[in-house]
Amino acid sequence: MAKIMAMVRVLLDGSVQPPDVVEGIRKALQSVGASLERYEENPIGFGITALNVILTAPEEDGITDRIMDTLQGVEGVSSVELEMVSRAG
Repeated sequence: MAKIMAMVRVLLDGSVQPPDVVEGIRKALQSVGASLERYEENPIGFGITALNVILTAPEEDGITDRIMDTLQGVEGVSSVELEMVSRAG
């Protein structure tokens, strides 16, 4: 089965530590068959941090919507934005 690679920007609540949220993201993605490949922390200001997350998932109908809904439900996540999707190959 083909895979997709996606880059998602995740804004964190100011009260959480990024490594804790990354662990929650990693576990949540497994529930939809996706996996976290890598991430980068970007401090924005006023104690707010954004994570640029690169992930892979099976190419199937509705997978990006399921990923976004799953990420939004992770504790410590304020908002998520899909930046890019491409076929991995």
